Amino acid sequence: MFKIKNATGGYGKTTIIRDVSIHVNAAEIVALLGRNGVGKSTLMRYATGLIKATSGSIEIAGETAPPSPAKRARLGLGYVPQGRFVFPRMSVTENIAVAAASNGFDAKKSVAAILEDFPLLQPKANDLAGGLSGGQQQVLALARALATRPKILLLDEPTEGVQPSIIDEMAGVLKRINEEHKIAILVAEQNLDFCLSISERAYVMEKGTIRMETDRDSLRADKELQQELLGV
Repeated sequence: MFKIKNATGGYGKTTIIRDVSIHVNAAEIVALLGRNGVGKSTLMRYATGLIKATSGSIEIAGETAPPSPAKRARLGLGYVPQGRFVFPRMSVTENIAVAAASNGFDAKKSVAAILEDFPLLQPKANDLAGGLSGGQQQVLALARALATRPKILLLDEPTEGVQPSIIDEMAGVLKRINEEHKIAILVAEQNLDFCLSISERAYVMEKGTIRMETDRDSLRADKELQQELLGV
């Protein structure tokens, strides 16, 4: 359903990721794990078209993705970057409406549907996004991405700086969205417990490459591997 094939790229003359290939099946949640600095965020940006590719390709729902990030979004690629990047001077409702409208969906209907899925945002609907807590902003960034009705959703460090109660709520929302709307999800994370709670399968990155692919039960049971590759 979603494939990254032989991805090599980076910033300027510096190569960060080398010959990376991964896939996410339809309606599957897959974790991308690894310590800080191994290339997880770079791979996400490669997938969205935000950095120049040296080689490799992206496939979304059987189609080769065009170079433009905007065209990839219209093809069904949703993205929540590390650091959230909500529109701080817009309200929660406006953040969601803009995302929906940019992909050709009815803004009013989209806002209503998204707020139903995210009860935490309902009392904040008319508040400026910049005034929300870090956790609330992360939930809004996720809600905004889902307003584009993606086929595949990429999440980059969604639990960073978020309090445990909101992390638990986020995990519940992702599992429900995945089950009800059949959205495939690739989540780049260092929070192993969060990933194990939502994903069945994982790739582990090390030094810009995929060190291994594993299933949830194997990873959970191998404490030595967790310490070696993830530092947990």
